[in-house]
Amino acid sequence: AMHPVEQDVRKWSHEFLEIPQAKLNGLAPCPYAKQAWLENKVAFSIDTGFDGLVKEVNQFDSHKYEMVIWASTELPDVEYLDGFCDGMNEALAMANVDIHLMVFHPEYDAEEAGLEFLVDDGVSDINLEYCMVFVQKLSLLDDASLSLEKSGYYKHFPDDVYNSLVTERRKLRNAKEN
Repeated sequence: AMHPVEQDVRKWSHEFLEIPQAKLNGLAPCPYAKQAWLENKVAFSIDTGFDGLVKEVNQFDSHKYEMVIWASTELPDVEYLDGFCDGMNEALAMANVDIHLMVFHPEYDAEEAGLEFLVDDGVSDINLEYCMVFVQKLSLLDDASLSLEKSGYYKHFPDDVYNSLVTERRKLRNAKEN
Protein backbone atom coordinates (compact mmCIF):
# COMPACT_ATOMS: atom_id res chain seq x y z
CA ALA A 1 0.00 0.00 0.00
CA MET A 2 1.07 3.56 -0.57
CA HIS A 3 2.48 5.45 2.43
CA PRO A 4 -0.06 8.04 3.72
CA VAL A 5 2.52 10.78 3.19
CA GLU A 6 2.93 9.80 -0.46
CA GLN A 7 -0.86 9.74 -0.86
CA ASP A 8 -1.12 13.17 0.71
CA VAL A 9 1.63 14.67 -1.48
CA ARG A 10 0.04 13.27 -4.63
CA LYS A 11 -3.33 14.70 -3.58
CA TRP A 12 -1.77 18.10 -2.79
CA SER A 13 -0.07 18.10 -6.17
CA HIS A 14 -3.18 17.02 -8.02
CA GLU A 15 -5.60 19.38 -6.27
CA PHE A 16 -3.35 22.38 -5.79
CA LEU A 17 0.09 22.37 -7.45
CA GLU A 18 -1.27 21.43 -10.87
CA ILE A 19 -4.24 23.81 -10.89
CA PRO A 20 -3.87 27.12 -12.79
CA GLN A 21 -4.10 30.22 -10.61
CA ALA A 22 -5.06 33.73 -11.73
CA LYS A 23 -2.47 35.20 -9.38
CA LEU A 24 0.25 33.25 -11.17
CA ASN A 25 -0.83 34.67 -14.50
CA GLY A 26 -2.95 31.61 -15.21
CA LEU A 27 -0.17 29.11 -14.51
CA ALA A 28 -0.24 26.32 -11.96
CA PRO A 29 1.94 26.76 -8.84
CA CYS A 30 4.00 23.91 -10.21
CA PRO A 31 3.41 23.77 -13.96
CA TYR A 32 5.73 20.79 -14.39
CA ALA A 33 4.28 18.57 -11.68
CA LYS A 34 1.61 16.85 -13.74
CA GLN A 35 4.08 15.70 -16.38
CA ALA A 36 6.54 14.43 -13.78
CA TRP A 37 3.88 12.22 -12.16
CA LEU A 38 2.65 10.98 -15.53
CA GLU A 39 6.14 10.02 -16.62
CA ASN A 40 6.83 8.40 -13.28
CA LYS A 41 9.77 10.69 -12.58
CA VAL A 42 9.09 11.20 -8.88
CA ALA A 43 10.44 8.96 -6.13
CA PHE A 44 9.85 9.04 -2.38
CA SER A 45 12.11 8.55 0.61
CA ILE A 46 9.94 8.60 3.72
CA ASP A 47 11.16 8.58 7.32
CA THR A 48 14.70 7.64 6.34
CA GLY A 49 16.21 10.43 8.48
CA PHE A 50 19.01 12.81 7.53
CA ASP A 51 21.14 9.84 6.50
CA GLY A 52 18.43 8.98 4.00
CA LEU A 53 18.45 12.52 2.65
CA VAL A 54 22.21 12.50 2.18
CA LYS A 55 21.95 9.10 0.50
CA GLU A 56 19.33 10.42 -1.95
CA VAL A 57 21.61 13.32 -2.87
CA ASN A 58 24.56 10.96 -3.38
CA GLN A 59 22.69 8.55 -5.62
CA PHE A 60 20.57 11.14 -7.42
CA ASP A 61 22.41 10.87 -10.73
CA SER A 62 22.23 7.10 -10.82
CA HIS A 63 18.48 6.84 -11.51
CA LYS A 64 15.83 8.14 -13.89
CA TYR A 65 13.92 10.28 -11.39
CA GLU A 66 13.69 14.05 -11.87
CA MET A 67 12.71 14.54 -8.28
CA VAL A 68 13.08 12.68 -5.04
CA ILE A 69 10.74 13.76 -2.28
CA TRP A 70 12.32 13.10 1.09
CA ALA A 71 9.69 13.34 3.82
CA SER A 72 9.75 12.98 7.57
CA THR A 73 6.83 12.55 9.97
CA GLU A 74 9.27 13.25 12.80
CA LEU A 75 9.63 16.98 12.42
CA PRO A 76 13.14 18.33 12.77
CA ASP A 77 13.46 21.91 13.98
CA VAL A 78 12.62 24.18 11.04
CA GLU A 79 15.79 26.27 11.43
CA TYR A 80 17.91 23.14 11.60
CA LEU A 81 16.36 21.62 8.48
CA ASP A 82 16.66 24.92 6.62
CA GLY A 83 20.28 25.39 7.66
CA PHE A 84 21.14 21.81 6.78
CA CYS A 85 19.72 22.19 3.28
CA ASP A 86 21.26 25.63 2.75
CA GLY A 87 24.62 24.18 3.69
CA MET A 88 24.13 21.24 1.35
CA ASN A 89 23.09 23.56 -1.48
CA GLU A 90 26.17 25.72 -1.11
CA ALA A 91 28.46 22.70 -0.91
CA LEU A 92 26.83 21.11 -3.97
CA ALA A 93 27.13 24.31 -5.98
CA MET A 94 30.77 24.73 -5.02
CA ALA A 95 31.47 21.13 -5.99
CA ASN A 96 29.82 21.61 -9.38
CA VAL A 97 27.05 19.16 -8.57
CA ASP A 98 23.80 19.97 -10.35
CA ILE A 99 21.46 19.24 -7.44
CA HIS A 100 19.31 21.52 -5.32
CA LEU A 101 17.30 20.92 -2.14
CA MET A 102 14.05 22.74 -1.45
CA VAL A 103 12.48 22.69 2.02
CA PHE A 104 8.79 22.47 2.94
CA HIS A 105 8.05 22.53 6.67
CA PRO A 106 4.65 23.04 8.35
CA GLU A 107 6.18 25.69 10.63
CA TYR A 108 7.67 27.51 7.67
CA ASP A 109 4.69 29.59 6.84
CA ALA A 110 3.85 30.66 3.30
CA GLU A 111 2.24 33.68 4.88
CA GLU A 112 5.47 34.70 6.57
CA ALA A 113 7.16 34.43 3.21
CA GLY A 114 4.57 36.82 1.79
CA LEU A 115 2.96 34.15 -0.38
CA GLU A 116 -0.46 34.04 1.25
CA PHE A 117 -2.01 33.78 -2.18
CA LEU A 118 -0.43 30.34 -2.52
CA VAL A 119 -1.85 28.94 0.68
CA ASP A 120 -4.14 26.11 -0.28
CA ASP A 121 -7.26 25.61 1.79
CA GLY A 122 -7.75 22.19 3.24
CA VAL A 123 -6.09 20.18 0.53
CA SER A 124 -3.79 18.24 2.80
CA ASP A 125 -4.76 15.90 5.59
CA ILE A 126 -4.61 18.02 8.74
CA ASN A 127 -3.94 14.98 10.91
CA LEU A 128 -0.82 14.17 8.98
CA GLU A 129 2.18 16.27 9.91
CA TYR A 130 5.35 16.00 7.92
CA CYS A 131 8.09 18.06 6.37
CA MET A 132 9.60 17.54 2.94
CA VAL A 133 12.73 18.21 0.99
CA PHE A 134 12.51 18.18 -2.78
CA VAL A 135 15.75 16.96 -4.33
CA GLN A 136 16.10 17.95 -7.97
CA LYS A 137 18.48 19.32 -10.59
CA LEU A 138 19.43 22.95 -10.00
CA SER A 139 19.64 23.55 -13.76
CA LEU A 140 16.11 22.19 -14.39
CA LEU A 141 14.77 24.27 -11.53
CA ASP A 142 16.44 27.43 -12.77
CA ASP A 143 15.47 26.79 -16.42
CA ALA A 144 11.90 26.39 -15.22
CA SER A 145 12.05 29.65 -13.29
CA LEU A 146 13.56 31.42 -16.33
CA SER A 147 10.67 30.34 -18.53
CA LEU A 148 8.12 31.05 -15.78
CA GLU A 149 9.56 34.54 -15.41
CA LYS A 150 8.90 35.23 -19.08
CA SER A 151 5.27 34.18 -18.68
CA GLY A 152 4.65 36.52 -15.72
CA TYR A 153 4.49 33.79 -13.07
CA TYR A 154 6.35 35.86 -10.47
CA LYS A 155 4.49 39.12 -11.12
CA HIS A 156 2.72 39.22 -7.75
CA PHE A 157 5.63 37.95 -5.66
CA PRO A 158 7.06 40.40 -3.10
CA ASP A 159 10.61 41.41 -4.08
CA ASP A 160 12.33 39.84 -1.09
CA VAL A 161 10.54 36.55 -1.67
CA TYR A 162 11.40 36.59 -5.36
CA ASN A 163 15.03 37.28 -4.47
CA SER A 164 15.24 34.48 -1.95
CA LEU A 165 13.47 31.99 -4.24
CA VAL A 166 14.92 32.81 -7.63
CA THR A 167 17.87 35.19 -7.47
CA GLU A 168 19.72 33.33 -4.71
CA ARG A 169 19.27 30.03 -6.53
CA ARG A 170 20.47 31.52 -9.81
CA LYS A 171 23.55 32.87 -8.05
CA LEU A 172 24.36 29.34 -6.89
CA ARG A 173 23.97 28.07 -10.42
CA ASN A 174 26.07 30.84 -11.95
CA ALA A 175 28.77 30.47 -9.34
CA LYS A 176 29.01 26.92 -10.58
CA GLU A 177 29.24 27.84 -14.24
CA ASN A 178 31.93 30.53 -13.99
